[in-house]
Amino acid sequence: MSSTGALEDMYEIERVLSWIQELDLKKIALQFPDELLKDAPDVALKIELSSKIEVHILGDTSYGSCCADVQAASCLGAQGLVHFGPACLSQQEKLPVLYIFEKVNIEVNPFLTAIATVLPEEENYIIASDLKYNQSTERIVTELLALKKTVLYLEPNVVSQRLPSTEHLTVSGRSCHQLLPPGTPLENFVVVYIGEEGLTLTNLMFVLNKCTFFTYNPIDSSLKKECFNVNQQLRRRYFLTQKAKDAQLVGILVATLGVADHLKIIEHIKVLAKNAGKKCYTFVVGKLNPNKLANFPEIDVFVAVACPENSLINDKEFYRPVITPYEFEVAVNSARSWTGDYITDFRQLLPDGGGFVPLESVHREQETDVSLISGQLNRVGLDCNEESVSNSSGDICLRDQNQTVLPVGSAFLKQREWSGLEPHVGETPVRIAHLGRKGLAANYSGEGEKVINQDNTLEKSEVPQ
Repeated sequence: MSSTGALEDMYEIERVLSWIQELDLKKIALQFPDELLKDAPDVALKIELSSKIEVHILGDTSYGSCCADVQAASCLGAQGLVHFGPACLSQQEKLPVLYIFEKVNIEVNPFLTAIATVLPEEENYIIASDLKYNQSTERIVTELLALKKTVLYLEPNVVSQRLPSTEHLTVSGRSCHQLLPPGTPLENFVVVYIGEEGLTLTNLMFVLNKCTFFTYNPIDSSLKKECFNVNQQLRRRYFLTQKAKDAQLVGILVATLGVADHLKIIEHIKVLAKNAGKKCYTFVVGKLNPNKLANFPEIDVFVAVACPENSLINDKEFYRPVITPYEFEVAVNSARSWTGDYITDFRQLLPDGGGFVPLESVHREQETDVSLISGQLNRVGLDCNEESVSNSSGDICLRDQNQTVLPVGSAFLKQREWSGLEPHVGETPVRIAHLGRKGLAANYSGEGEKVINQDNTLEKSEVPQ
């Protein structure tokens, strides 16, 4: 437990109280990462006593801890949410959110020494950092500019989300507002990331995949070149787009309920799937893991709708591929080609986003594609109404020109042996509640003995099978 003074400084209690007063909030929720939950009761009590409002602590997050869990806060009836710790800074649309980051100071001179030693002739830098080093990073950028270096600083931002360009650069909730001359290539810049390896760094490396990356460790003041093979990972992601082209059943995984426009991207994916002649289902399963998705072996590929930092899911442990909305669009929208540029923020794919590419108005029967996985000819956008196999459900359509029959409708899922708990409404007789069994499941007390029911009949208590 932290001391009172350290607690107020670390969690910026005064800033939280000012925010509450400014918005005139009567009920708020507090969200902590697992490593900070030990301080949650003290922080909540301090805020509650000082503001005289109702304060709740979110014990667990619906999805990733980096996302502000506005869904859980809304269920509590909260009017605002305070998010402590690392955050993806995805734009929210349901509740006002206040982000409180950990603050760690960095000595500027050791950083400049490391830059001069490892990159003595470099003049162009893109500087990004873990959020907890943000204040110190601003001082570092100022010093680099004083040395006549060209510096693009990706500062934390929760408003704009645009494609990387030489005029405006925004990546993973961070944006740069410096303007460069048109035509200045970003690959001429070296990216220096201040912090540890993690989702933020991986996301940056995917989006800025033409740049060379260096990471600076503030603990030992070391600067090293990142050995993460982005090109190899991009080839892996391209392979997954080819798997998506062959897919017939598509599962949309709702991995966020708070990021703005998540419902719009779900509808966008449905339109893409329909245009490509694919059947899609929407799944809300909370935090993703292989065991959950293995319950749906009929699905050929899953499309995860998540915040930018949680979009790149390592699917090697999953039964089926898990791809991003961008990769799915590359697979089914012939107007969008694979160029090596990468988009992790799904909001850029929408009509009002910087990376929107409209569907080509091509007659669906004229569009064909050779699968790089199976070598077969796929008809993208095959019209099931015109070439359907006659059956009672009407949900069977052709997979390819070789007349392979694939069940793609709800009737196929109904054929599964287990379909969940069945309520049997109106079929179960109503009985008066009575005392149930006691003890452990391995050996309930009274098993094998005769039990007197409420209707004075006898029945033998048996061990459950």
